[in-house]
Amino acid sequence: MSEHTQSTDFRQAFDCFRFDSAASPQLFPVMPQSHYFSEILLVRSGTCRITRGSHIHILGPGELIYIAPLIRHAVDSQDGKPVVFDVVKFSATRLKEIPDYLADLRALSMDAAQILLPIHMSAEDVRAFHMDSIIQECLYEYNRNDFVSDLHIRALIYLLITGLARFWIAKREDFSEQLAGPHDPIIDIPAYIEQHISESLRVEELARLCGLSYPWFAKRFHDHFGISCKQCIEQLRVEAVEQYLAYSDLDLAGISERTGYTDCSHLVKEFKRMSGMTPGQYRTLMKSRDRTPVSSFSAQAALNRGSKG
Repeated sequence: MSEHTQSTDFRQAFDCFRFDSAASPQLFPVMPQSHYFSEILLVRSGTCRITRGSHIHILGPGELIYIAPLIRHAVDSQDGKPVVFDVVKFSATRLKEIPDYLADLRALSMDAAQILLPIHMSAEDVRAFHMDSIIQECLYEYNRNDFVSDLHIRALIYLLITGLARFWIAKREDFSEQLAGPHDPIIDIPAYIEQHISESLRVEELARLCGLSYPWFAKRFHDHFGISCKQCIEQLRVEAVEQYLAYSDLDLAGISERTGYTDCSHLVKEFKRMSGMTPGQYRTLMKSRDRTPVSSFSAQAALNRGSKG
């Protein structure tokens, strides 16, 4: 058991992996999904077609894309040939050391869609901001998984964040001024939900925290994130359950207590409705694949497609 699974209250702040479509054809293409992790994807070989919301991005070798939390996205091959890409996912909420002047990146990343920050880096920009070598080291440390790897990866993720911020500043002269504008409290609600996931969360109370009426809050939340606040709560609860199933040995009673479900049966029912499998099936699949990307699409794809062969 790694040091990650020894603490029952631990939930991963990050995930790092290399994906080879030829080696895992049952998991590719990546079906449309969204999650609360920020995601950095760097293409190693082949040509990727990234569908991000209503936008399509074509990435060749050495190019990178940043995907903000809760943004629906999918990954495919542009020409039908195999692709290899590296992914670093991280939760800004769980990376406590991010300085306040970046609004702990959560607000920064979610504001990115509002102020039209560039999210596709050319191979030249990737090299200029050292993103390639940092991502390589992230994967190396994640696979090494020794006593201090967690600390090392966190430091590397801060370097990735620094590179993204400097890239945005270089591309947008008005970047700093726009971030200094009024902060929209709606942006902070997903982080509040994640931090209080073990509690009973009511949309009416979240609206009150923003100083808004329930109807106006509900409309603005959906306009900003593309899903309802209730759906966001459900999604973050399931993601929290996935984390505990994959990275701890907690039983369902312990997991339900930490993720805000009333009891085990409620957890099982909601998890199966959201992910298409039972918690036991998910945990078995994750453990059989040792350390794997924690994401609903990969687990369900492996279960569904694998059972057909």
